[in-house]
Amino acid sequence: MTSEDLKVPDNQKVEKVPKTIFNEEFARKAEELKPELHEWIDHPLSVVKFEPEQDAFFGCKAVVIQSASEIASVSYGKGDELILDFGSHRVGYLSFHLGVDGVNIDAPARLRITFGEVPYDVTESLHPCNTWISTSWLPDEVINVDWLPTDVEMPRRYAFRYVKFEVIDTSQKFKVRFSDVKVRAVSAVSPKTMSAVEPLRTKDEELTSLDRISQVTLQNCMQTVFEDGPRRDRRLWLGDLRLQALTNYCTFQDYTLVKRCLYMFAALPREDGSLPACLFEKPKLAAASDYIVDYDALFGPTLYDYTLASGDTETAIELWPTVLSSMQKALAHLDANGKFDPNATKAWKFLDWSDGLDVAAGMHGLILFCCKEIDKLARLISKPEPYLDEVEKMMRVATSFYDSGLGVFVSGPDCQVSWSSQAWLALAGALEPATCLRAITTAMADNKAVRPLTPYAFHHECLKLMREYWGGMVKAGADTFWECFDSTDPRRSPYGDCHNNSYCHAWSCTPSYLLRVVLKDYPM
Repeated sequence: MTSEDLKVPDNQKVEKVPKTIFNEEFARKAEELKPELHEWIDHPLSVVKFEPEQDAFFGCKAVVIQSASEIASVSYGKGDELILDFGSHRVGYLSFHLGVDGVNIDAPARLRITFGEVPYDVTESLHPCNTWISTSWLPDEVINVDWLPTDVEMPRRYAFRYVKFEVIDTSQKFKVRFSDVKVRAVSAVSPKTMSAVEPLRTKDEELTSLDRISQVTLQNCMQTVFEDGPRRDRRLWLGDLRLQALTNYCTFQDYTLVKRCLYMFAALPREDGSLPACLFEKPKLAAASDYIVDYDALFGPTLYDYTLASGDTETAIELWPTVLSSMQKALAHLDANGKFDPNATKAWKFLDWSDGLDVAAGMHGLILFCCKEIDKLARLISKPEPYLDEVEKMMRVATSFYDSGLGVFVSGPDCQVSWSSQAWLALAGALEPATCLRAITTAMADNKAVRPLTPYAFHHECLKLMREYWGGMVKAGADTFWECFDSTDPRRSPYGDCHNNSYCHAWSCTPSYLLRVVLKDYPM
């Protein structure tokens, strides 16, 4: 299969993009809240090569050849390469000194530099990449350096653990040397803030590791916005923001960056009142054409979480009209009885990247959850609760998704059982807690049930699962958590090719939140 055979899924195609009604005042407030990024210098630890390892997740293991400090003594000519290991994931700007050995510098030095988050990035060719999203995200650069010796500063920001240098060509008269390789790392979260986070109260080393890696994932995604991934897509998505913000409240407590992102979305309503699924910060604030019904509806709960965590009711009051508008499209999917109908519009209903996922039950639960959370926000800021009638109807009809014989929630004409359906209807309190818990555990024990592919959906499931899923990533070698993970298939990708996956991704940072908030009273 080639990239020409891979097409944008039908549910993501946008036939018409409603006009954006730009709110200058909200955009101004968002800009005033823009943070100054912290910067620090990190150096590589070693030169490595990868050798086959049958039992390793990626089929190979890194073997240290020499210390990174020794590379300056080695000359590299046409066809040579080296791979540097920084020891863990970094986000920032690479620079190095390119020295020279030879008689004359009679031609440019042409280099390919590849930035790897995982071994596949630096052990395989990235091209061709058979994917339906842009291959311009692939993390490699070809540069020509005309005059040597010289310092080289790469202008783009990269996300990586490994850096592979390939000498495409020099000339027969000279070779090059690499020295002073370093990254100017950047984040809205400083190393000092990172080290000041209160340790997780457990003696369980695995859970401590999950908590630490979650925080590194979040730190690397927190830039001038909460990026979904510092490698790809490097922009702000509303569904990701909610999960990042929840994790931030119990770790770094950067309320200002959350507030900035809320105002950025509120600055970009469309003419039908809906909010874009994601937005672009640069070169100027602008809405993306992407629209996701569930992300739109989650603006209100995200604002509610922010208000509870920060105590900032003034922002909640100012953004209250945006909350109400952002629910209009979701509520338009309810039939006369209050049941969510996914076919009411062609708009994208996400929930997860699971193949063949029926979203009817999960979306009913998600919208019910949003209505309840927004009613709580209304009480908090002394507003009338707007969705009491909708909640009553949706609660009444939610029982139609429950199959008492199977003991689970089912979705669609084929009565599909999925983890996402159980999770969202449980979060919404569709039935009593004991029944919802049994539904979740029953579905998880069912080998035929549709499992989530991404941490976005796994977030809503818990401790045993955390060890299996996020713990599985750690066993696979993760030092930040990935966009998607299938323990049986290292090449699994929602986009057709794993080379375009993100291996430090926003929606995967939630173990810290789950451990520190959801499970704080659970023995660990």
